[in-house]
Amino acid sequence: MPRVVFLGTGAGGFRGSGRFKSSVYLDGMLFDCGAGVTGRLEDLGLLDKIEAVFITHLHSDHLSGLYDTLVSMVVERRSRPLSIYAPPGLSGLLSAYSSLGNKLSSPETGFSVNLFVSLSTVARVGEYTVEGVVLDHVVTNVGYLVRWADRTLVYTGDTREPSNLLNHKVDYLIHEATFTERFRDVAKKYGHTTALEAAKTAEAVGAKKLFITHIENRGDPDEAKLREAQSIYPETLMPRDLEEFTL
Repeated sequence: MPRVVFLGTGAGGFRGSGRFKSSVYLDGMLFDCGAGVTGRLEDLGLLDKIEAVFITHLHSDHLSGLYDTLVSMVVERRSRPLSIYAPPGLSGLLSAYSSLGNKLSSPETGFSVNLFVSLSTVARVGEYTVEGVVLDHVVTNVGYLVRWADRTLVYTGDTREPSNLLNHKVDYLIHEATFTERFRDVAKKYGHTTALEAAKTAEAVGAKKLFITHIENRGDPDEAKLREAQSIYPETLMPRDLEEFTL
């Protein structure tokens, strides 16, 4: 049975929340790679299992752990290629990892990174098909629709307007819920969604489960966000870091 592991469930405002920044693992796929995630991948024995990384957008709380993760793969003597899927802009950042890039392409490691830059990614990873869906944020953000057997999962990244999801039937929705409705104006200004809006989206796409993540510890407490979402959609969960669920 597929299992999803929440490695980092926090938003950009860390501030002692106990939540690392955004990252989710699903059967060889890593969605976003925020700060602190590498150690958790190593602790859980998942680092060597990663076949593909999917980056939603280039804000640091979704990306800053990527360099460390790649370095750790070199240290662990990874030999097979790694695929990275991302919206435009990541190629320049990877090029800036010049010393790491030399190691990745060296005969000693045989470790190469295959970067695919697209707003409409279609990838195959094992039994899974992954499709990119552009979602509105303050920068280009690509959510990912994952299909396998007769099930679907969506990981949104950051978005203030998830309407592009409404054409899809989604079984499991991993949706950001940075603020409560009390801070709706702030959410819109910075390109985010409230917990209530995430719940309405889950209802609209017929999700079996809603996982709210990207939790900001400023403003209302976590419990308020969860209550707000559950008032519309009772099948809402707010995972903590390192929680995992069988789908």
